[in-house]
Amino acid sequence: MTYSEKQVAAKWVDDYLDLYNFAVTVQDTEWQQQIIQTLHAKDNHIRLEIEHGIRVDLWLRFDNINRKMLDIYEQLRNAQNSEQLQKQLREKVWEFKLQRVMIASKLKAHYAL
Repeated sequence: MTYSEKQVAAKWVDDYLDLYNFAVTVQDTEWQQQIIQTLHAKDNHIRLEIEHGIRVDLWLRFDNINRKMLDIYEQLRNAQNSEQLQKQLREKVWEFKLQRVMIASKLKAHYAL
């Protein structure tokens, strides 16, 4: 488990312990039992939370690359007189396309889990 995964796990457990303490305060024994059952299955819940965070991060990176590519395409339209600039911009687009393919394959792997 990486450092950030440990942070996610610690936060998740802390949140559920806070919920348990609140359930004790309001004397809701049924809710207390549900929280205890959830805490017993914490490994699975934490794994799902981490997977969700990874997918969100990958989608954010994917969207960021798409925005950069749109900017480059706009620059390409405006750089019609400079072949050197067009070549540089096309190379950047190609690099971003490769990054996007790598991210898409990671997303596919995370959704297949």
